[in-house]
Amino acid sequence: MNLPARTGRSTALILSASLVTALAGGLAGCSLVSPYASCEGSEPRLKEMASLTILDAKPPQATPPAGHTEVETACDDDSSGDAWLSAERLYSAPGSKAEILGYYTRAATADGWKPEENTSPQRVPAEVAGLCFSKGGEGGAMTLTVTFPTGDKYLPVPDFGAGTGVGILVGAEIDGSPTSCWD
Repeated sequence: MNLPARTGRSTALILSASLVTALAGGLAGCSLVSPYASCEGSEPRLKEMASLTILDAKPPQATPPAGHTEVETACDDDSSGDAWLSAERLYSAPGSKAEILGYYTRAATADGWKPEENTSPQRVPAEVAGLCFSKGGEGGAMTLTVTFPTGDKYLPVPDFGAGTGVGILVGAEIDGSPTSCWD
C-alpha cells in the first residue's frame, strides 16, 4: 500500500526540530562545532613533532628516497572531528620486514614509546598492518606508526629501490587528547 507523500508537513517538522536543537545548544552554551576542528595555530606543535628524534631513527644502511629527504608535516582539518597533526619520514631499508619491525620496536621503546596491541577485528599481521606506539598523556598524547607504504599516496612517488619502503609517522589530535592506534 502506497501512502501519499506529505512533504510540506514533514519539512516543517524537521525545520522546527532543527531550530529548537540549535536554540537549545546556544542557550546551554554548547557549540556543535569543536573548537579544535581547525588547523589554526598548529604550527608550533607541528614543529615540535617534526623534531622528535624517533623520526631520525633508521635501520643500518636505510636511506630516505629522493624527493623525501625531510620530515613532512601536515594538519588535516577536512575530516570530521578535530584536526589531526602528523609528522612523517620515509626510508628505504634493507632487510626483511620482521628485522625492520624489530629495529623500530627497540628504538621506539628506548625513546619512551609504549607498544599498542592491535585490537582491530581483522588482526592483520604486523608485516602488513605495521606497528603502533603511544606516548604522552592528556594534552600531549601522540601515536607513532611504522608502516610499509607502497608510495602511491606520495608526490613525487618514492623510489624505494631494492629496499623495503618504511613510513614512520607521528600523529596527534590538535588538542593533544589521547587517541587509539587501532580503530
